[in-house]
Amino acid sequence: MAILKVIDVSYHQGVIEWEKVRKAGYHAILRCGYGDDLTSQDDKQWKRNADECTRLGIPFGVYIYSYAKTTAQAESEARHVLRLVKGYKLSYPVFYDLEEPGTQTGAADRMKKFAALIEAAGYPCGVYCNKSWWDSHLNSLRTRYPLWIARYHDTLGMKADMWQYSSKGTIPGITGKVDVNHCYRDFPAESVGRDGAGKVKETSGTVTSSGSNTFRKTLLQMVADTVAGKYGDGESRKKKLGADYQQVQSMINHILTGKAESLAAEAKAGKYGDGAVRKAVLGKRYAEVQKIINKGTKGESAVYYTVKSGDTLSKIAAKHGTTYQKLASLNGIKNPDKIYAGQKLRIR
Repeated sequence: MAILKVIDVSYHQGVIEWEKVRKAGYHAILRCGYGDDLTSQDDKQWKRNADECTRLGIPFGVYIYSYAKTTAQAESEARHVLRLVKGYKLSYPVFYDLEEPGTQTGAADRMKKFAALIEAAGYPCGVYCNKSWWDSHLNSLRTRYPLWIARYHDTLGMKADMWQYSSKGTIPGITGKVDVNHCYRDFPAESVGRDGAGKVKETSGTVTSSGSNTFRKTLLQMVADTVAGKYGDGESRKKKLGADYQQVQSMINHILTGKAESLAAEAKAGKYGDGAVRKAVLGKRYAEVQKIINKGTKGESAVYYTVKSGDTLSKIAAKHGTTYQKLASLNGIKNPDKIYAGQKLRIR
């Protein structure tokens, strides 16, 4: 395929004349925001950029700049994206921008958590980083996710789906410099296999490879199919799922052994989808988990937890299947880093 020309932009580029960008033949990756799911952290030009690309038929995807150091923060950043992309048709994946100094430790695991929520909502998810970050912190992800690498050099020096080769591009319709990219994968052609909202349609058969013109099944679809027996078990399952085996099996093991209350909280947060998808993913655990969810919606009694020495709000949230942001909101905590032993917190 021909190399696609792609720019990535944010509010730093100001008000873009998108008609000129379209005429110049560029596609776009738009920053929707940065960090936690707060409206104050939405990109100021996101809606206009997305609306203009939609109006003019410019294929686009999105990225969010991550500040996450914890799983709870990564999940909040995923919810941030999902809140903003709702209603838009994406022709490129949702990319998780991992480059913030001090967030290197655990970045690969947080990528998996972020991607699990994005894929559960039906969107393909990719990772963005520079080559040094990939080599040092993220290469364990291998080919599981679409890969977008930044390297300002004559050559990329590795295999990736998209290469950000310069931050000094000059593009019609944009004042000042802009990031420019070569895209080696026809994401817009792959997006034909998705519905009007840009979400992956249900597919049948085995998991497709990274270079196929049909997007791979989402994590939830693979888990549901595995629970239904489509991939067998043991070595047969491992062989058929290939690179996806570990992530699929980890979720299944968690569902099989997790506390019903925790699974219910995760289900309410959207981790397992809803309706028929949730039922298929949870399998034999569905009835007990749904019973707890239904009870909660009818006025379940409040649940409290007493803070112990060494606790953090993130640890407490993870233990009870919620997020530190929800706990902070529920308990009127302005600074999530300031809790104390003996403090009584409402969990739900």
